[in-house]
Amino acid sequence: MEKILEKAISLIKPQMTISFGGGNTVNRLIKEVAKQKLDIKVCTPSEVTKKNCQSLGMSVLELDQIKQIDLAFDGCDSLDENLNALKSNGGIHTFERIYAQQAKNYIILAPKERMRSQLDPDVFLCLEVVEAAIPQVCSVVSELGGQATVRQSSDIAGMVRTKLGNGLVDYTFDNWDQIETIDQRLSSFNGVVSTSYFHGLVTAALLADNDQVIVKGSLK
Repeated sequence: MEKILEKAISLIKPQMTISFGGGNTVNRLIKEVAKQKLDIKVCTPSEVTKKNCQSLGMSVLELDQIKQIDLAFDGCDSLDENLNALKSNGGIHTFERIYAQQAKNYIILAPKERMRSQLDPDVFLCLEVVEAAIPQVCSVVSELGGQATVRQSSDIAGMVRTKLGNGLVDYTFDNWDQIETIDQRLSSFNGVVSTSYFHGLVTAALLADNDQVIVKGSLK
């Protein structure tokens, strides 16, 4: 078993409620947890993860069936040294944020290279936007000096739609020096449901460094 999975499993105690997000590392963690038949309750913001858990014989609770999440494990596309994260590629950040807010501990699992002093400018900021507001939000991004791309579906013609029926719009800037200002401006615009910038939500990160695990942050 990978050291990062061993470390994550060591944090899990009987009767805990555990949320599993998305990503390859989290998926490997789920398989190890299923093998050990741990006495836990499981929930997830991801439909893909939900199916994976169920295929491994794990019952999955909905959010309204639980009071608190003890540990939430998730991945990210970029992480800075203050544990701010970009969770852009999956496009389910609205629900991931809801589960993160419900969690006592929200823990990122990632390779060491995913953490930098500043967020990776090659990773875009993704917004879930009500369709009618997309042109206006794109105009705001242009005013802020960024570029917008409406995410297109690879399966059917048209844009990608979220579980809520909204569009996903990906925004790139030369760097993320002003990401908090940008995020606040876009988040407050009418029609924006949520952004993929997670500020102040990550409590700890387990970073894989060959055979070692680097722990950043702390558990509550």
